[in-house]
Amino acid sequence: MADVETSSGAGKALVAPAAAVLAPVFEDDPAITYVLNSLPRQERIAYLPAYFTALLTAAALNRAVFYEAASWQCTSVVMPPGEDVGNPWTLIPAGLVDMLRRIGFGGCKKMIWEFTNLTGNAKKRELGKEKYYYIFFIGTAVEGRGRGLASRLIEEAKKLAAKERLPVWLEATTERNRRLYSKLGFKDLGGIVLGKGKVGADGERKNGGEGVTIWPMIWRPKSKT
Repeated sequence: MADVETSSGAGKALVAPAAAVLAPVFEDDPAITYVLNSLPRQERIAYLPAYFTALLTAAALNRAVFYEAASWQCTSVVMPPGEDVGNPWTLIPAGLVDMLRRIGFGGCKKMIWEFTNLTGNAKKRELGKEKYYYIFFIGTAVEGRGRGLASRLIEEAKKLAAKERLPVWLEATTERNRRLYSKLGFKDLGGIVLGKGKVGADGERKNGGEGVTIWPMIWRPKSKT
């Protein structure tokens, strides 16, 4: 990883390249599928670029830091302390109205209320009023996998937070990612289940389904001795 070039920046100009990486990466992500499962699979996949553009625009409008590695083969979006993607003043400029039209009230409710409330409760239990950095999204394109690019960008986020002696928060949406983040020093705070009784583990509709499990996780810098 030592020779991998990385860069970071902020602003809406970085939304398009980041969305281009993340949309295909999350085609089969259980949590994203759950939010968008009112759309048939092919429509859902076709909508993902616009969906990520809206989410990342909201992030950019709230001072997100965009990281990339190996010429945009991997990207991460990190929210600084005190900033919220769900800020109501930026949701409409980011494209909430079009999103509501595409995925319906039910989809927006899952994303804005169910997901946010459940993860928010986990944050309150672990963090209280403590400030933190939040890895909103991270993903690696197919051609960049197996090179440790995501690990590299996570380390960049950890370095940023460590300068202020602050923790880093993220949510793992697959077992594979949960294991990766654990290896990188993140503590698993226990699973949260979305859509229990309504969807299967893959996020698709399923009566009596087990639901989608996500894992809130936190990394803290080592205490000074």
